[in-house]
Amino acid sequence: MTRITRRHAMAGLGAAGSVALARPNLARAASGEVNVWWSQGFYEQENKAIINAMADWEKRTGTKVNLSFMTDPDMITKLIAGMQTGDVPDLVHCVTADRFLVPRAAWNDQLEDLTDVLDTQKAELVPTAIKACRYYNAKLKKYSNYSVPIKCSTLMNNVWRPLVQEAGFSDADIPKTQDAYYDFFQTVQDKLRAKGKRIFGLGYSMATKEADSGNLFAAFLLAYGGEAVVLPDGKLNIDDPGVRKAAAKALDRLTTPYKKGYVPPGAINWGDVDNNNAFYAKQVVMTPNATISIAVAQSDKTEQYYKEMITHGRPLGNDGKPLLGVLAVSPCLIPKGAKNLDGGKALLRDFIRPESLNSYLKETRARYLPVMMKNIKEDPFWTDPADPHRPVAVQAGLIQPTIPNWMNHNPAYAQVLSEQVWIQAEANITQKNMSIDQALDEVAARMKSIFEKFQIG
Repeated sequence: MTRITRRHAMAGLGAAGSVALARPNLARAASGEVNVWWSQGFYEQENKAIINAMADWEKRTGTKVNLSFMTDPDMITKLIAGMQTGDVPDLVHCVTADRFLVPRAAWNDQLEDLTDVLDTQKAELVPTAIKACRYYNAKLKKYSNYSVPIKCSTLMNNVWRPLVQEAGFSDADIPKTQDAYYDFFQTVQDKLRAKGKRIFGLGYSMATKEADSGNLFAAFLLAYGGEAVVLPDGKLNIDDPGVRKAAAKALDRLTTPYKKGYVPPGAINWGDVDNNNAFYAKQVVMTPNATISIAVAQSDKTEQYYKEMITHGRPLGNDGKPLLGVLAVSPCLIPKGAKNLDGGKALLRDFIRPESLNSYLKETRARYLPVMMKNIKEDPFWTDPADPHRPVAVQAGLIQPTIPNWMNHNPAYAQVLSEQVWIQAEANITQKNMSIDQALDEVAARMKSIFEKFQIG
């Protein structure tokens, strides 16, 4: 398991003289220390930002923080085991916990209810972010707030301007509506291939692993009207004709370009960083991504960041109207059995103050969005028109309409995502020549089987 303690992270950043942390000793938390597990950053600045935030809290409160970084898969595995034995930290931030941990842990009554912490900033939080913290507890038979949002994102589209121009087009030629937008990049590929360029138009993630493929499918499902696949009361609605039609359209629009050669053949094996790498290598003209990390990671390369890379939000619907998007919220949570519950809550209350969260996100280089409109309204950093990426993300994630993911209605949908049910349907179509109707029949059968285990009410 990959674990980076704060001592190692600070050494890697060249820091000295700060409050260094060794391997967490959970039993010592009762003496007043707070044990924190945090998602390992995508790049160095993300680790440095939370190290600095924790050091600042230590200085102001005199309470020691034992901070450990882990990859999300390692952390989730360790937390699931720890919740069985009581060997858990006092505070956790795990980027993908909203999908792969919190829904099932809340269902099993393994998490602390954090409504009292959430309420301290409820008036500032974006409504969708609040909804994304609400999960069902089967033991108590009610919904409540088992996480607290600290940052969010929605699916973005990254485009190489020089490749569009090489194909004979300009920014103004890129269509604004769903089907026309993505079809355009097939045309760009055709033009580039005619010039002898081995470049693919579409960098779709289509692997039955990790999160990017599921994010892309969710965006397409919403684009064609599939919002009601799970109802707010937690009931599965997969047999609804409108939902099935939307799912069929999404599967068709994602798999047909692959079968026609507009998506790299290796995309069926991509991990979450592989579409980024394919984009950087200019193997693809465009790629969807869950955050603006593709551009942000190149922000020190002025020409690329400001002139060559384009960030688009989701297109308009085919009818020209704004589309819904899923707002993914990266949460903090506290497992039941935490040795210093009061300390964990106190740290979290302090951390989610608007000025604290804003400072932290900016220091991380802002690949994620704030969960508070106060930050957007009061800090011009987020809407600076000189930046070609951040304002686009703000518009897509915080201004245009969004919904939380469907596991907030029923944790069964988290298992649907974990099993990659939708993406397995894509694989059946692209690799086994299954028809869309056959693939959807398998999706419906598996989803019904999963939802049978999670009865709400």
